[in-house]
Amino acid sequence: MDKRRRFINCDRDIKGAKLSDVKIAYDRSDIRDILKAFKAMDEQATEEARTQSAALAYFASEEIKATASSRTKSGKAVQRVADGVSISKSSKIGEFSYGFARQKFSGGATTQTLWGGLEFGSNKFKQFPAYSGRQGRGSRGWFIYPTLRRIQPQLIEKWESAFDRILKEWA
Repeated sequence: MDKRRRFINCDRDIKGAKLSDVKIAYDRSDIRDILKAFKAMDEQATEEARTQSAALAYFASEEIKATASSRTKSGKAVQRVADGVSISKSSKIGEFSYGFARQKFSGGATTQTLWGGLEFGSNKFKQFPAYSGRQGRGSRGWFIYPTLRRIQPQLIEKWESAFDRILKEWA
């Protein structure tokens, strides 16, 4: 795996921004290189990659739950969405998802139909919090996306150290 780190700056103008406000991410060629490295790993290394990725997804979901518990408007519904996370144990890159048809509320709604309104808000439907506003090309969000943006540097650091260790051990 290529040891160089190539990052994309997701903010166009970072003048005057705090370092914690600067968002970084892998570019597409880095992701392709990572997936090629996964294909070259033996089964034991792949299993360790799955374990580490699930641990990172669990860390992120716990941070999201903590953020959701601090929400006052729609607090119970938001907490129910956050608590209903599904973490993929078979993913090598760490995946989790929210909103399922099997998670029903008493009125018949499901977390699948409500999570978007609870996360991004609405100025039209009063059962949801106010619209969270725009950020970049999308909406800002109230509990899932802001948390992911906040912990992104930690996730990248933990992911890189775990996979460096895996590559040293099994490469």
